Amino acid sequence: MKPRKKWLPLYAAFLSLTAMLIYAMAVYQPLLFIAGDQIFRKDDWERIKPLYFQGRPHTPEEEERLLEQRSLEELVLYKGRQMGVQIDQRFIDEHMKQLGSTKEEREQALRQMNMTEADSVMNVRRALIGFEVKRRVTGEITVTEEEVNSYYRDHLDSFRIPELRTIYYVRAGQDDKPWMDKLKTITTERFPSLLKEYGSDLEGRAGFYEWVSQSELSANVGEAAADAVFRSPVKQVVGPVVYEQWTYWFLPVETMPAKTQSLAEVRGKIYRALYLEKESAVYGKWLEEQKRANPYQIFPENLKKNRFWAFWSDLPVRLQLFFQPHA
Repeated sequence: MKPRKKWLPLYAAFLSLTAMLIYAMAVYQPLLFIAGDQIFRKDDWERIKPLYFQGRPHTPEEEERLLEQRSLEELVLYKGRQMGVQIDQRFIDEHMKQLGSTKEEREQALRQMNMTEADSVMNVRRALIGFEVKRRVTGEITVTEEEVNSYYRDHLDSFRIPELRTIYYVRAGQDDKPWMDKLKTITTERFPSLLKEYGSDLEGRAGFYEWVSQSELSANVGEAAADAVFRSPVKQVVGPVVYEQWTYWFLPVETMPAKTQSLAEVRGKIYRALYLEKESAVYGKWLEEQKRANPYQIFPENLKKNRFWAFWSDLPVRLQLFFQPHA
């Protein structure tokens, strides 16, 4: 009996190693990230990934970006729990009502999004908690009047509006001789009747550009035509001008002179831009601080690794988690 007892530890070690290898190759779920008290594995991601992509094709880079986004969301939710953030059920109910006024309408909308009601409620709750955490983190941000005025002075060119015109056109293809001959004698007075006659034809032989700038018109009909149209007085036919396979005649009918928007006109726009810039900086800095101060690690490489190799590469992290059960 003694020889048998001698080999028992080896048998036990062999069986343990075999079981571990089977687990690593067939069962183990690789770690994708740790955020606060959340340990997120590959099967968790496979379960929720369809909610992000909705069946559309995506690149590995897109998947990694969304995984990182999800990890940061979990970190924010973790901090929200620490802050004691609570969401009133009434706010969630109001958001759900936006899917439909009746239960049947909401169920139909959720089916179209390939989402259950529980998924939707969870997403709404997560979003509201995230908004509240961000509000608390960035609540002290201010934008002064001097900052608005300084921004306006420093970016004055961006508030210049170029001359805009409303322009009608008719055009003929190079091989459309009857139509080309008809347009050769076109006058300002005849333009409206030709627009009415051909404005809805399938070949697009007539149409208009409403309040378009010279650069915008140039992108559609070429620089030469745009320059000629904007140099012409209104209600005067411009053409013929050849661009690609078409010969154009234009009639500018209205013009809005170039102007520089006043500070009063753009004050609100500037304020919002400066506030959002500050908010993004403050919140981004806070997020980076939380990544360093709280349990946070992300392993996007495990999206591509098979179970076996991920089992061994994750081993140091798993041992760390074993000795830090609170993480």
